[in-house]
Amino acid sequence: MGLFKKKREPSPVEGSRLYFASDIHGAEVLWRKFLSAGRVYGADTLIMGGDVTGKVVVPVVSSPEGGWTADIYGDEQRATTEEELAALEDRIRNSGLYPHHMTAEEVEEVGRMDEDERERWFAEVMLQTFRRWLDLADERLSGTGVRCLMMPGNDDPPGVDRTIEEAAYVEACDDRIVEVGEFAMVSLGWSNRTPFDSPRELEEPELFDRVSRLADQVEDRDRCIFNLHVPPYDSRLDTAPELDEELNVVMSGSEPKLIPVGSTAVRELIERYQPVLSLHGHVHESPGATTIGRTVSINPGSDYHTGRIAGCLINLAPGRVQHQFVTG
Repeated sequence: MGLFKKKREPSPVEGSRLYFASDIHGAEVLWRKFLSAGRVYGADTLIMGGDVTGKVVVPVVSSPEGGWTADIYGDEQRATTEEELAALEDRIRNSGLYPHHMTAEEVEEVGRMDEDERERWFAEVMLQTFRRWLDLADERLSGTGVRCLMMPGNDDPPGVDRTIEEAAYVEACDDRIVEVGEFAMVSLGWSNRTPFDSPRELEEPELFDRVSRLADQVEDRDRCIFNLHVPPYDSRLDTAPELDEELNVVMSGSEPKLIPVGSTAVRELIERYQPVLSLHGHVHESPGATTIGRTVSINPGSDYHTGRIAGCLINLAPGRVQHQFVTG
């Protein structure tokens, strides 16, 4: 069980004030907003619930004639000065993409790589940016008394968890119990199986076992939080369009057919252990809060491509959970 050793200022409310967000998918502007949430909302603990990295590297190609070009989803953009270059890189980062300076020859070399080589190359480029994010957290939060807890989600590739473990200030919480104020938080960033075959997926029985092994160690269920990336099945926090075998959206008339895609194991875990609070992400389209027995379950959703971060502010004390959805 991890303990936070640093001295903190008293919470602005009795108990703890948490700010929870998830699924920012590499959008740097959202990471910066997340780090500011302690100051903006008076939160003493920030919790990032997974799916923090992006999936696309954008080559920023230097030209022999001077300047740089970048192709962003088919839109070729050009910078001719250092100021324009910085603005171009910011646009790329804030879209959840990774700018990477390359020559035309290096772009061709990556194009000749096989799939495994290209995956390793991408992972290293991604981790370079991710390490800079963690350095930024140290710069912004050190000395403030605000904790920052973070775990990877099902879309985050190998290496992300190790990088979080090595961070100077951000605390890893995946697959362990961490004390949050007077509460014990059980966290797991893996999901049930998805159509996308993402890096961190488990069969439902294994997902249940991974969480229950942790939850069984929490003696006081009245002071227990679940931080599980995937939401409980059929909870209204897990509604998404149905996909066919080709990953096309199934239509019902003129509208997408919506189905529950959450985890049956997570549903059973919540029903069995009844933590006072459960925090989820994963399904961007289903922000909301519901109760399962006595458990308040929350998914803030995600609109990461808009530049706005969807989060939830939670006042937590023994016997009391108050929440407010906030967008910034």
